[in-house]
Amino acid sequence: MVQRRIAAVAAYLPERVVTNQELITSYGLPHAADWLHEATGVAERRFAGPTETTLSMAAAVLRELIEAGRLREPFVDVLIMTGDDGGDGGGAAFAACMAGLVPALTIDLTPAQGGFAAAVELANRHLDRGCRRVLIVASDVRSRRLREGQPWGNHQITEILGDGATGVLLERIDGLGAEVPPRCAEPPSSSRGSQPFLSAAHANRG
Repeated sequence: MVQRRIAAVAAYLPERVVTNQELITSYGLPHAADWLHEATGVAERRFAGPTETTLSMAAAVLRELIEAGRLREPFVDVLIMTGDDGGDGGGAAFAACMAGLVPALTIDLTPAQGGFAAAVELANRHLDRGCRRVLIVASDVRSRRLREGQPWGNHQITEILGDGATGVLLERIDGLGAEVPPRCAEPPSSSRGSQPFLSAAHANRG
């Protein structure tokens, strides 16, 4: 019987705190602070600084997960990344490199493919196929549009929800009598659009 557990969780938040009132006074949002709080449920959020990017925040989360998960070696079977850079081809691989992580397979998911929920489902499929460890990281810089001074529309509220990154390390636990595969099975074939884009595959375990 195959089981899995959450071995570690991590998060990264930029230092800059932005209140609803600052959004109105600094960015010209045409609503009252009370309305923003009622409409979004958010009183304040974090905005990324000049040197903070989707990839740098993702790498910070990955480094924390490596330490929190007590990984003796910076190796995992699969790294799944979702966020602003997901699906552009290489975001997960770049974040892994920045964190000193060596995944056998990196996968980028676009927000349109379901984001973190879809990443968890995909991670479980890989664990079922024999992978031992799967990392998921989600990283977003939603404020970029506002900070660049672009017009704000009433139907576009994602930009005012804030920036940050989070991640989770999932591990496979095999029950009594379960047959443990020697390494992660080959992932199912994929095509861009209907399936996640595979951005890198390397460093197979011996």
